[in-house]
Formats: sequence, structure tokens, C-alpha cells
Amino acid sequence: MNRTLNRRRLLGVAAALAGAVIGQAAYAQNYPDRPIQLIVPYSAGGPTDTAARVMAQALSQRVGQSVVVMSMPGAGGIIGTDFVNRAKPDGYTLLFAVNSMAIFPYTRSPGNPLPFDPNGFTPVGSVAESAHVIVANKNLGIKSIADLVAAAKKKPDGYSFGSAGIGGTTHLPIALFAHRAGIKLLHVPYKGAAPSMADTMAGVVSISGPGYTDAVKASIESGTLVALATTSAKRLPFLPNVPTLAEQGYPDMVFPIWYALFAPKGTPTNVVDKVNGALKAMADDAAYQKAQNAQGNVVTYMQPQQVADMLKTDIAKLGTRLKSAGINLEE
Repeated sequence: MNRTLNRRRLLGVAAALAGAVIGQAAYAQNYPDRPIQLIVPYSAGGPTDTAARVMAQALSQRVGQSVVVMSMPGAGGIIGTDFVNRAKPDGYTLLFAVNSMAIFPYTRSPGNPLPFDPNGFTPVGSVAESAHVIVANKNLGIKSIADLVAAAKKKPDGYSFGSAGIGGTTHLPIALFAHRAGIKLLHVPYKGAAPSMADTMAGVVSISGPGYTDAVKASIESGTLVALATTSAKRLPFLPNVPTLAEQGYPDMVFPIWYALFAPKGTPTNVVDKVNGALKAMADDAAYQKAQNAQGNVVTYMQPQQVADMLKTDIAKLGTRLKSAGINLEE
């Protein structure tokens, strides 16, 4: 009797597992059969939002369903990111993430923990890469990073920099550079990169480090702002005459901006593979490359595990840098 019951149970478990596998395969084959929402955890109109919209349009054409971009700013990107964290893991809610994902672990104290683990999401694939452009007010007479360092050392309390907020990707590169160069720059946080750049033009702050956009390029070309450096490993093809920080004596000051897709933990592998396959095809599409290039982005392609490894490496490196510089971002 017991043997018969056990055998029936085993057969039942086997049937259930087989059904789950078949169900997942069928699900992936039909995916997507309705619109996908793409969450951008930053303000509409910014570099991240723009890159996401270019990607969403191309992805929609590849998967045969609308990819609807939803801007969900707040708490430096944490609110939108947590929305995806709490979403159903079915592939219909994706996160358009930027490398601030690596900063999140250092922004909260033990008594005020993050509502999610940045490494706990399901990585889908990379999208593009860009960099920050360190720009100065034209009336300062500063033309290079060497000029900035010399001026700041001569007048320790005379220079400031604007950012899109404490702990953001426009804050840390300049803060870490200042520590590395041995200079003091007063940090003035804003509610976005645009007002920070506007006050740099007006002379309210000395410098800022926005992500590359056409607006930044136009301001440089018109002479409204003076480009001092980029934070990329190599010169940006869109600003070939602007040297990198590495070229100007700071080889360890490389801070690329990366964009990647993540999904909630537990999203089926076959669904992830389907979106990643679309990203791979898009990376080989000249028209898509041109569209991202127009926004100052270089298209990249990574498999999910490569994205996961990149995030883990960035989190570890940033922790070392913050500790060395004595920068505490905890709230």
C-alpha cells in the first residue's frame, strides 16, 4: 500500500515538474503577448530617459509589442528601482538601470536599509555606455584639469561644483577626483543635472560633470562652457578634442556611465534570453547604433552574467574608493 502511494506521489511530482517545464517553454514562446513597461528611475528628459526611449523603440520592433517608458524618479533612483523589485517576475516590467545601481549600497545606514538588494535583480543585458563631461564656467579662465587643480590649490575655498544630488553619478566622479588631486571643491547638490549645468553657465558654481548630451556639446561648441575632461577610458567620439581625466595624469579616475536592463528576481530564463537576444540583434543594427550615438551613447552588448559580474565589480571598487576618500553617503 505504502509503496503504491509513494509511487503515485513520485509520478505526480514528476508530472508537475514536466508540466512546469513545458509551461515555461510555452510562456517564453508566446512572450510578449502584451505591452512591456520599462521603468526609468530618473526624471523625464534627462540622458537616462533619452537613452531608454531610443532603446525602447528599437526593442519594440524586435519583440513585436509596445515597450512603454515610465519615468519614476525619486530618492536618487531608489523609488523606481524598488517598484521593479516588487513587480511580478513575468518579463512585463523591466528596469532601465544606470551605474548608480553600484552606489545604492552606500547610501543607507544599517538602521535605514535599502528595500532591495542591487545584486538581487535578474540581469537581462547591457544597452549602452557613455561618460561624464567635466565643464567649467567660461569666465574662470580655466582651460584644463591642470588649470583647475592649480587654481583650487591657490584658492582652497574659492571653487565649487554642482551635481544632480548627493551620492549620484554626477557627484562622485568629481568628489573622488578632488580627493585624488588633493584639492577642495565645495559640493552644491541640485535636483537634477540640468539646473546644475545652468548654474555652471551662470557662474553660481565653478564646474559640473553632467552626462554627455547634445545640450552639453552645444554649450561647449558655443563657448558657453569650457570642457576640461571626460570620465571615459578613451576620448568620446562625439567630443574628440576633449581629453580624458586619464590622459591628464589621473589614470585611475575612469567613471563610465553604463545603461543596462534588469528584471525582478525570478524572471524565467527563457524570457530573459528572448530580450537579451533582441538586445544582441540591436547592437549589430547600424541604424540603432546611429540613434544612440546621436544621444552621446556607444551601444554595448553583454550577456546577463556579464552584467551581473560588472555590477558586483563596480560595487566593490566603489566601496574601496569611498573608504579611501573618506566619503560617507549614508542617510
